[in-house]
Amino acid sequence: MKKIAKLTRESVWENQLKGNLTTIEEIRTDTLNDLQLLSEDFQHLHLVVTSVQQNYAALLKQNRQMRAMLLQVVDECFCWQGNRCDRCNAILQLLSNRPLE
Repeated sequence: MKKIAKLTRESVWENQLKGNLTTIEEIRTDTLNDLQLLSEDFQHLHLVVTSVQQNYAALLKQNRQMRAMLLQVVDECFCWQGNRCDRCNAILQLLSNRPLE
């Protein structure tokens, strides 16, 4: 004789519960993996932002040095304030972001 297991409501409920618990565990595992990947993305983004900050700081330093050098050229020129030569006028206009006249 063949033995046939009868599925009662309780056994169907138990199978559904086990399936739901398995699905919940898979979702939680996937969520942890997603959070780990997100954390790695944020770490990479932090490195990129730090690099951009360092490059921008170096650029600002170079710009300050260039501006100081150009002002020194104007200060050491034979011309004087109010009667600047063409070269000094061009430098001052460049530093003031005004178009050259």
